[in-house]
Amino acid sequence: MLQGLAGDSTAIRRSYKEVTDAINAKEAELAKLGTALGERGINITTTGGAEWKHHGPVTLMIQDDWGAAPQNDLGGFADVMAEQEFPWLVFRTIEVELPDKPGALGAAAAALGDINIYAVSVLESSNQRALVGLGVRPSHVGEAIYRLRAAGYDARRRHHPDDPDEPDANDQDGWWDEWDERTERLIELFDDPNVEPNDPRFYDRGGAVGT
Repeated sequence: MLQGLAGDSTAIRRSYKEVTDAINAKEAELAKLGTALGERGINITTTGGAEWKHHGPVTLMIQDDWGAAPQNDLGGFADVMAEQEFPWLVFRTIEVELPDKPGALGAAAAALGDINIYAVSVLESSNQRALVGLGVRPSHVGEAIYRLRAAGYDARRRHHPDDPDEPDANDQDGWWDEWDERTERLIELFDDPNVEPNDPRFYDRGGAVGT
């Protein structure tokens, strides 16, 4: 199922991974976020988002989000988000090839059943086909790929070109890291309507529940 990002949030997609961040359009927060990331030298490859009554989530794909620091910019991104107090979460990207026709995205989402899709982006488009990125929680990557393939889709985990782990593999041993752990710690709070979208745990670098 498709699930919108609550309130003002930022989703990071690891480009491999996807990041979702909350933005207040009335307060020029996108300019504030973009400036802070630029000052850290963090390059964004893909963005997406929309405004609803002056608030809305932004989805970002960070160019260098694999490996150890300083090559991996996720640590620097986390520092910026904590300093600027922007709530954010990282989701893993499943890339699935869809025909460029009405209803194709809905059919793929239906194949996932009760697996929430937290972000959607078009990665490539040509010859009446589209490569679409679906952002899911890290622990659901293997099951999401399995369900999509069972429904006849060509689907795999989107991975960084320098990532040696096999993108068609369903196990998570080769790619799971601290940012996936952070998402899993926070996802229940994210889905809880009683937790405020700007709860400090959503912009804390570690995001530990209870802190």
